[in-house]
Order: sequence, then structure tokens, then C-alpha cells
Amino acid sequence: MSVLEVQDIHKSFGKSEILSGISFSLDEGKVLSIIGPSGSGKTTLLRCITQLERAEAGKITVDGDTVFDAAETASLSKAEKRRRQLYFGLVFQSFNLFPQYNVLENVTLAMKLQAKEQPDFKEKKEEIFAAIDENARSLIDSVGLSDKLANYPCELSGGQQQRVAIARALAMKPRILCFDEPTSALDPELTNEVLAVIKGLVKLNMTMIIVTHEMRFAKEVSDRIIFMEGGNICAEGSSDEIFVKSENPRLKEFLGSFQA
Repeated sequence: MSVLEVQDIHKSFGKSEILSGISFSLDEGKVLSIIGPSGSGKTTLLRCITQLERAEAGKITVDGDTVFDAAETASLSKAEKRRRQLYFGLVFQSFNLFPQYNVLENVTLAMKLQAKEQPDFKEKKEEIFAAIDENARSLIDSVGLSDKLANYPCELSGGQQQRVAIARALAMKPRILCFDEPTSALDPELTNEVLAVIKGLVKLNMTMIIVTHEMRFAKEVSDRIIFMEGGNICAEGSSDEIFVKSENPRLKEFLGSFQA
């Protein structure tokens, strides 16, 4: 059953069309990798899906609930926009941790801000915050950083910072977890520790979208793969269909550049 439906998404910056009518679906518990050359529109597509960018046309639904519809007015309330964004967790390539907060604080910050909106927050603050801290500690442990709770981002390696970012995204309990080149800012030797965490999420049947240049990783973990170029989907299929059976000349040329 499809969790995510993306229908005819168009996005331009000035006179340059970046996305030219992108459509696809994603089933629950499946992993979709988006590959393609730089400038093909991969990150812009991810930003449109997660509502960090507004497309000019198209529609996006999650579990049948409209996340974006270009036919709607652009003046959604902040509360409604936030509600729709909460379907997604996004892990950026540049970590985006708050340098003034330690690991535990980085992971709990958004949840605690959200908790303040609960009608009984003042009466149950300590209970609510304790539950948030407990959940965060469990998530931090799951990414292998239980000994770094009190450390600040500047005291962590790039791989450790990215694992904190993954725990932070998971803390919001997203329906779909999205990654934008999660290893591109890392030294090669740190890449594997982040990929191992993502593989662990695959085993937990987390629904994910991964924009990546790690072809071997994409081939290994993906249920489906989209190859983009020039703002279009040029090929789509299973890992085997993309990496082994495809006769698409441009795709074969692209994959060959990674195998050389």
C-alpha cells in the first residue's frame, strides 16, 4: 500500500525549470533511492516533498492526507504547515546541529518545543520532559552514541554528528525519513558508520527516501531506485532493474562512471 504519492511536481527558479512533472509512489516500509548527476533536481525534489520548497504545480499526499496541493491557497496557517511537515524527517548533508546544545539537547529540543503546545503542559511538564529524555536516550543509544550524551557538536567527528542528526529526526516519529546525501560531507572512513545506521533502519522497515551518490549502498538497500536527469525521471525500477538489467544508455553511462 502506498504511503506517499507524488503527482506531477513542477518547480522552477526564475526561468530555469528544475523539476518537470515528477510523479512516483512509495510503499510502506520500503526504501527509495534517488540517484543522478549533480544538478538533476534530486535535492530540490526532496525539499519540495518535505515542504522546505513550494512547487508551482502538483500534489503530494501521505496516507491519503494532502501534504501539498498547488491548487490550494499558499497562505496555510503556520500550525497547518507544521502539521504537514511532521510527516517527514529530514537528515541534511551538513548535519545542522545546534552548536550551543549537547547531544541530548539537540535530540530533544524540537520535541520539547512541541510539547509546550499541549493543553496540560504546565501541570505535567516534568513528566512530559522525562519521557522525552528517556526516548531520546534510547534513540541515541540506537545510533551508538550513548557515551556522548553530554558532548557538544564540536567534540564529535563528522560521522558522530550525522548519527546525532539521524537520532534527532527519528525523535519526531516521522512517517517517512528522508536523507539528502547523508555521507557527502564525511571522510570516506566515516561513511560506513553512518551507512550502518541507515541499514539498521532498513531492518526496522522504516519508510525512507535517500538522495545519494553512494551507488553500492543504493544498490544494496533500495527497494526501488529513481534515476533523474534534467529535472525528469529517466529510469525507475528495482535495484536489479536499474543496476543490472537496464538498457538505458544514459543510465549505463552514469553508473559506469562510478565503476571506473
